Amino acid sequence: MRLLAQSQKDLSVISAMVQDAITRVGDISYDKKSRQLIIAMNRFCWENGKRSVPARARAALQISDVISVRQTGIASAKRNGILSLLDIEFAADQENPPSGEITINFSDKGTLLISVECLDLALVDISGAWGAKSRPKHG
Repeated sequence: MRLLAQSQKDLSVISAMVQDAITRVGDISYDKKSRQLIIAMNRFCWENGKRSVPARARAALQISDVISVRQTGIASAKRNGILSLLDIEFAADQENPPSGEITINFSDKGTLLISVECLDLALVDISGAWGAKSRPKHG
C-alpha cells in the first residue's frame, strides 16, 4: 500500500489505515536537516475487512516539511516503550496557510505535535502482511 495525504480528506484515510498501529518510541525519527519525521510501525490491515483473518504489515509514515516536533506523555528515554496509535489530525494555521500542526494521538495520552509548512504525508507498506493474534477492539 502507498498513500499520500495533502488534504484533510486524504489525511482521514491515512488516519484510518494507521489506527491501532503499534510502534516503539525508538522507531520515531526526526531529521531536522531533511525536515522529515518518520515513524516505522506495525499497522493493522483494516482494509482486509472485518471477516478476514487479522493481519498486520510493517509500514512507514513519513511527514515532510516539518518545522518542529514536540511531545507530551511519551517517555522518550524508553526507546523500547510501546505506543499504540489512535489517530492523526491536522489543524491549519488560519493566519499562515498552508502551514499548520499535525497531531498524532497515542493511547495512554501520548501525543506528538508536529508543526509543518504544509500537509504532506506518505504511508508506505514496507513488508507483506502476516497473521495477527487478534483484532483490535474498541470500547
